[in-house]
Amino acid sequence: MSMLEEIWTCGLTYKDRPVKSGSPLERTLCLYAKNQDKLKAMLSEEQNEQYKKTIDAFNDVVSVTEEEAFELGFTLAARLMIDVMRSAEIPSIDDA
Repeated sequence: MSMLEEIWTCGLTYKDRPVKSGSPLERTLCLYAKNQDKLKAMLSEEQNEQYKKTIDAFNDVVSVTEEEAFELGFTLAARLMIDVMRSAEIPSIDDA
């Protein structure tokens, strides 16, 4: 496991993050739950089971995508820091 994977998997999950009341995310989650409940009521038991499997697979896709986005963002930020440090004029001990 890479260091970035270790940082990512330290317990940070999307579902553990607090959702700010009235935020676009909260409104979207409420709409999602409402539509999901309506759909589940229309499906047979077998269809509901298939729907659950589909949602579980989609959640796995989201998790992988979030981890990859985290790694990409972290890598880009590190490259920016390296670039800044290379171009920064850092005084040496002898200049004091």
